[in-house]
Amino acid sequence: MARLLIPILLFLYALPGIASDSTEVWLLVPNQKQQLRLAIAQYEGLKDSVWHTFPGNLLLRPGDTSRYTPDLRTNLLLTGDLASADTTENATYYTRQLAAAVVRFQARHALKADSIVGPRTVAALNVSPQQRLRQLQHSLQRWEAFSRDLPQPYLIVNIPDYTLRLIDKNSVLLHMRTIVGKPNVPTIVNHTKLHTIVFNPYWYIPNSIASKEILPILKRNPGYLAKRDMELFKPAALGGWQKISPWSVDWSTVTAAGFNYRIVQVTGQHNELGLVKFLFDTRVSQYLHDTKDRHLFALERRALSHGCIRLQNPGDLALYLLQERSGLSDKRIEKVLTSDKDEQFIRLKKPVPLVIVYLTAWADESSVIQFREDIYGYDKPETVQ
Repeated sequence: MARLLIPILLFLYALPGIASDSTEVWLLVPNQKQQLRLAIAQYEGLKDSVWHTFPGNLLLRPGDTSRYTPDLRTNLLLTGDLASADTTENATYYTRQLAAAVVRFQARHALKADSIVGPRTVAALNVSPQQRLRQLQHSLQRWEAFSRDLPQPYLIVNIPDYTLRLIDKNSVLLHMRTIVGKPNVPTIVNHTKLHTIVFNPYWYIPNSIASKEILPILKRNPGYLAKRDMELFKPAALGGWQKISPWSVDWSTVTAAGFNYRIVQVTGQHNELGLVKFLFDTRVSQYLHDTKDRHLFALERRALSHGCIRLQNPGDLALYLLQERSGLSDKRIEKVLTSDKDEQFIRLKKPVPLVIVYLTAWADESSVIQFREDIYGYDKPETVQ
């Protein structure tokens, strides 16, 4: 049976992520700038209001009584999540009306909408209106910068929202979760073009990862590479690289600063890039790719990579690009998908615009303002990306 065809089809039918996530089309809201400006005016009007913060260990469920309930009510009235003050005689009682307002607040911040005020909800509540105002102002600037003269179809990755969308003919054709770079190795904002699909990719492990993360393991166990389908190379006398056994190296003498080896992970079940990766023009070594760690897409916070963007459903994107942008015939596409080559590169005849943005605030299709966590700190007063 074909080596690649079945895994690719499993991407299409075995994963529920697209259906379970919101498919809102905020990117297509024609009056996005107007909505952001209205939200900016709203939050500018809150600068003289009292904003309450809450202890990180607060746990509040509907039906509870707490001295923090009146403060919660006040905040949600200011944000508009609570339309009017509820009429309960006991101000400390957490009513169903207030619980519904908490659900609206949670939904707008991509939190589990369960009405329980716990650590994640408290963290969002503790962000001041002044900080939210900066998010709105920075997001408006970024929106204006990337949305001008953007041809369709295009791909857009919103880093703080952990999502990728494919937009064509004013419709969202694909919508999937992503994993992005950790704060110390962030995914880079970019306006570029996706031009190549690589099936069964090798992972040429960056020196920073090899020297800092793999070297300490090799000092304890040189057999680690074989178990992970990795190969070791050293510089060859006449140039290039020569494959060697990790057991031939005295790792106790090798330091991270003096690490002069190359580690390559071949295709296989352990490959960190999965079955497919997508290349685009960039000044750093970052790309879109599959992953073997698919359970991580269930997490709410997904800033977990070394800068590359992992895709929940890369097979969907690969098939779209092959069928619509590669210029290959159906017969050639079938041959590509059933090939037993270890690694094959497909250069797209029509590259697709790819925009990697950092928007922590926007108006959705119902004109509801959405906020996301400022995972890289780009919305701090001194930082604009």
